[in-house]
Amino acid sequence: MDTCPAPALLPLTESDIEGYWQHGYVLLRGLVPRADVEAAVAAWQRAAGAAPTGDWNATVFDHRQPAKDRAIHALLTHARVMAAVEQLFEGPARVYYGMMAVVPAHGGKGLAWHQDNQYTHVLGHALNTFIACCRIPPEKCNLWVAPGSHLAGLQPSLTSDGHRQAADPGNGILLPTLEPGDACIFNRYTLHRSLRNDTGETRWAYAAQYHEDRARIAGSWRRDPLRMRARDLAGWWAGLGG
Repeated sequence: MDTCPAPALLPLTESDIEGYWQHGYVLLRGLVPRADVEAAVAAWQRAAGAAPTGDWNATVFDHRQPAKDRAIHALLTHARVMAAVEQLFEGPARVYYGMMAVVPAHGGKGLAWHQDNQYTHVLGHALNTFIACCRIPPEKCNLWVAPGSHLAGLQPSLTSDGHRQAADPGNGILLPTLEPGDACIFNRYTLHRSLRNDTGETRWAYAAQYHEDRARIAGSWRRDPLRMRARDLAGWWAGLGG
């Protein structure tokens, strides 16, 4: 199987790639068509049957049941997302994690400063693609990143309310307002956070995480057999029809 993205689907410029390696993140406007992110939100709403409540709601991709909620997780294998990630990897991407992250209106909360590698440490190139599935202004629990924090490697953290929390890096920046389909791709070592949703509308975003083909989990020399290549998962889903 040819895992190299077709030239017409290469969404990153050389400047984007250089910026990602230098700063640990890159912001891509309009990476995913608006209709595709809206379809993922609609699938979540159909499955939930009610408006989200509490501080935080998440629907996580289940590697052991990859057909479950596939309409919600369709962004994991979106052609433009895979193309961007494989440009950065310069090779195949394996799906590490997928999550529709829903922050309710009127005070729903995001997560404190953390690195994704503070949860499970992936050795090798790994990254997160934060995809806006609605309009996300600053007051709607938008994403913050700390430029250059990926260069320090794995940093100390504590567990608070079931989540990892790192020290404030001191140089965090709040991303500008994101429109549906905009995406921020950041390294798994990049410190990031989100605060509160102080608007009257739900915040919808999808986190699509991948690692390069040769990556391993720290402490294990074996590759997790559940981590499928993104393009293989896309092909399998397509074969299911519907």
